[in-house]
Amino acid sequence: MGYTSRGGGSEHPNTETLPYRGTSAGGGYSTVEDLLKFANALQRRELLDSSYTDMLTAGKVDTPGGGRYAFGFEDRMVNGTRCIGHGGGAPAMNGDLTICPAAGYVVAVLANMDPPAASRVSQFVTNRLPER
Repeated sequence: MGYTSRGGGSEHPNTETLPYRGTSAGGGYSTVEDLLKFANALQRRELLDSSYTDMLTAGKVDTPGGGRYAFGFEDRMVNGTRCIGHGGGAPAMNGDLTICPAAGYVVAVLANMDPPAASRVSQFVTNRLPER
């Protein structure tokens, strides 16, 4: 159950705003364990070969936050370490996946609250990871 404060008043269930299952913009379903499996398979080149993985994750367009956007992945530097990932959400649901390949870190956060709940936690953790 997700909880939102959108629409006024105190936090309430988001049942009236739920999208259809399996659609974009909050309609996907996952667990942090599945996000970790996805990140590890991507890094091991089990999903795509090296050239396509690099094409998918290498930034191509500058973003306002100082990173670059690739094909579905943000590509940015965090404390001198390259990290890639994607996040998003809708009322009462928020997720963020950050992969720092060279440092060996994967940060996956899911929240049943309005954005930017998960991305704030992800940024807090990622900004404090030690260099490897």
